[in-house]
Amino acid sequence: MVLSVFKSGDELFNQGVDLVKRKEYVKARKNFEKTIEKGGREAALARVYVDLIDACLDNNNPARYSKLAATLASMNDGFVFGLTEIDPVRLALECSLLAERIETARRQVNGPAQIEEKGNKMLDIARKYQSQIGNDTIMISEIVGIQVNTGIKEALYIQAIGYENLASAAVMTDPKRAAELLQNSYACRKQLGEDGQNAMNLIKAYSKSVKCWICGRPATGEGVHFLTIASDISPFMRKSDDDILQSAPADYGSVYMCKPCYSAISKRADDIARAYHERAMQEMRAMEARLQAEIRSMAATIAIRR
Repeated sequence: MVLSVFKSGDELFNQGVDLVKRKEYVKARKNFEKTIEKGGREAALARVYVDLIDACLDNNNPARYSKLAATLASMNDGFVFGLTEIDPVRLALECSLLAERIETARRQVNGPAQIEEKGNKMLDIARKYQSQIGNDTIMISEIVGIQVNTGIKEALYIQAIGYENLASAAVMTDPKRAAELLQNSYACRKQLGEDGQNAMNLIKAYSKSVKCWICGRPATGEGVHFLTIASDISPFMRKSDDDILQSAPADYGSVYMCKPCYSAISKRADDIARAYHERAMQEMRAMEARLQAEIRSMAATIAIRR
């Protein structure tokens, strides 16, 4: 066995290529690094191999794909990675899009404006997948071992998420608009073969309009602008023909309450409960103090008698 220290850069590169075919990426990476150090004829390609292997070993890291895209941009000719024929230009595009998608999906948002911005960004990325990759299979996904889609299918998936973000941003001010946006998400998910039930549940909730049983004001958007509160509508109350009763659940086991009424009642109840809690704690502390005083008095009496 010839130690790698005595091998030329070209020998190390060829050995690394064989290791990639066997998917022994860690060993192969070491060979390619040594090829670069020794200045082998394939040093430039070895650098691409290193970045490709890094993406395979850390396939959820957008920085890996951004770096790989930059390295591929310097390549003029195609090459083989394992058993896969690589088109550098095409793979660089896919890496850039994948890095952009992962970074956007991970973006932390705070408030409707940032959520809307994230949603629009996702839709923009989806359009790129649709127009620039289309019905072709996404090669980088197959190479690094993540779910393999065509550009169209990936676009549908990203669009669904984008519309869901836009709906989340809109629901606080316009729940019916949020429901319309979720219709788009539902359509995308159905095309992907999903049942889209989560989106459909939200569409129904956001589209629903009722009248509050406390103040009588109309509200749209169940779970956001009004809540369903367990209650008991008596047979006598069921005979009423007012429009508030008409908006009650069919089983008469609950009533609808708008968010302002619900939050006002809840906060007042919290204040009352807190006051009772504080009073109870004061009485317990006072009782504890009395008991401690009695214990000390009893202990002193016992000590004197001894």
